[in-house]
Amino acid sequence: MTNSASTLPSILTTLTEKLTYIALPFYVILGILGNTFCIIYFLNKSQRASSCAFYLLLAAITNMFAVTFGVSTSILSLAKPVVSASLVYCKLRMYINHTSIFIGRMFTILATIDTYTMTSQKHTCRMFSQRSNAIKCAIGVVLCCPLIAIHIPIMNTIVAGQCVMTGVYALIFAIYQMLIAGIIPPLAMIIFSCLAYLNMKKIHIRPDDTVKRQQQRQHIRMVTTQITIYIISAELVPITTMYKQLTSNIIGKSQDRKAIEAFIIFIASNFLLYLNTWAPFFIYYATSSNFRTAFIRIFHKTYRIHPMELTYLNNNAVTINRGP
Repeated sequence: MTNSASTLPSILTTLTEKLTYIALPFYVILGILGNTFCIIYFLNKSQRASSCAFYLLLAAITNMFAVTFGVSTSILSLAKPVVSASLVYCKLRMYINHTSIFIGRMFTILATIDTYTMTSQKHTCRMFSQRSNAIKCAIGVVLCCPLIAIHIPIMNTIVAGQCVMTGVYALIFAIYQMLIAGIIPPLAMIIFSCLAYLNMKKIHIRPDDTVKRQQQRQHIRMVTTQITIYIISAELVPITTMYKQLTSNIIGKSQDRKAIEAFIIFIASNFLLYLNTWAPFFIYYATSSNFRTAFIRIFHKTYRIHPMELTYLNNNAVTINRGP
């Protein structure tokens, strides 16, 4: 029993390495392919007038960068620990990674708010759903999020060859992360999604508004389902960060407990955190008939095999390829 217990840290360390080198690269592939099609879809002429689609477009662009940068640097840090011991790399890696995820999260929140305002019967609320206002809000997000997170490169440092947060700042960051990732975003998403649903039930649909209302419903389903994935993927990160800080001064932790805690933090900060960066494609495919139709149309256009027709010429069978 003792030998079995003593090997647990090495088993979890080996499992962490295998997951990083084998499983995480698939996140990059899924993130690039899925977000690329999302970008193509939201750039479509039928989606350009929608401010909600504009926010989802920006979220897809940000998510593609976030998953590519975040996963690539995670693999690099494990493969070459000497790189992660660089002070400049330590500060910039976490800052860029945190900021890109933060920006993508804010675009999703704005899309949720937009689903409420575009279905509101109040003219002042519907003004928020104009494309010009969406552009202003997007610029504000891109400018404000890096400023809000500027404390990360200032306070992060290298201790014993590892990139860490020290002293009181470690607890402050845990509280900060709990607020901006674990409490405020899901709460805002849930509230505005419920309000949007209630608004849709009150709306009397005129015949000439059928297409527009159908698009609004699909945007609401897309965003609402994404909230569930967000809660699953993002909630464990601030919880594990807070737990780590609150239990950091406990004396007498066994090696097995430390290994289990480190493995859970690894799963939360890698697999679950980046889940929301590539999952939207599958969410949209499952919840939006327009999205599915567009994807199938592009797929068929890319891999189309021209129909072959058989005709007869001088009693000999001749195959004719009928192109487009």
